[in-house]
Amino acid sequence: MRVGLELELLAPRGKSREHLARAVAKKFGGRVEFGFKFHGAGFLPDGRADCRLTNAVRVLRGKSVLATFVDDPTIVDDVERGDGETIWRTDDVRLALLVERTCWAKTRAAALTPFRTVFAAHHITGRIQDPLGHPLLVSAVEPFERERVCEVVLAPFARGELKRMLTAVCSLATKLGFTVPSEGAIHAHYDAKPFHSTRALRHLVLEWSDALRESLQPNPRCRKLGPFPPDVLRVARESDDALQFETLAAALSLAGLKREVDLNLLGLVEPFPKQPTIEVRALPSTLDVDATLARLELIDAFLRRTKTGSAPVSVRTRGT
Repeated sequence: MRVGLELELLAPRGKSREHLARAVAKKFGGRVEFGFKFHGAGFLPDGRADCRLTNAVRVLRGKSVLATFVDDPTIVDDVERGDGETIWRTDDVRLALLVERTCWAKTRAAALTPFRTVFAAHHITGRIQDPLGHPLLVSAVEPFERERVCEVVLAPFARGELKRMLTAVCSLATKLGFTVPSEGAIHAHYDAKPFHSTRALRHLVLEWSDALRESLQPNPRCRKLGPFPPDVLRVARESDDALQFETLAAALSLAGLKREVDLNLLGLVEPFPKQPTIEVRALPSTLDVDATLARLELIDAFLRRTKTGSAPVSVRTRGT
């Protein structure tokens, strides 16, 4: 199965995620482009959305994106105050998504050009506004060394190509002095489409066991992990394979299915997910390629069983 990985790393002082991106581009004969990553930071005091756009770099070979290098706001323990990073903020999720999707350029200074062109916007000190004077984006400074945080988002690869890419990234990161942050993790994304059935969905919830989790050796300091909520397990256990997929998906959502668990299924159950994937979040961040590939083999075996329904549904799961 093809899998896309998100590997959380930390650059040494004096370097940034851009250094690793340029090294990867050189290794694979690619090029770098500069853009932004959208992070939802909750809500402002008056109820408006707080959308933050941090600097991102991606590596392309031809027209294909090999990897993207972004900030991860969950990495905080090893990040100290420094010169800070200039970011952009908006209270409109639609604008943030537009910037993330369309604003890529050969230089960082030119990255917002497509956005300004769409709105015929003016860039004045500290903000970008439309011709009527309405603010679209406002600049802000994060007073921490956020550019040192480097989440490497690898494009989905089959196993052979993934090993090559992961080996190159980890080798280059090691040479540059990158390390694993104390709360770091690896997230593995698999195409959700093959699991779009009631039986497969029930298996994914009920067969995710303590034993499998422990074999993956998740980082105990990693944030936003944990078991499925008890009501989610109850709904999956009390349903049957004759139930329509959409009905089960809705019931699991109402029961409290969420992203911040070991196995994130929102990309499977939501009608219009931003990422239509099954995300395994319980892998520790490491520069040991063989260890990561061995853990992925365990996940592959689990997903094959759930997809084919080759094992009976078990209720011996955490929380039951």
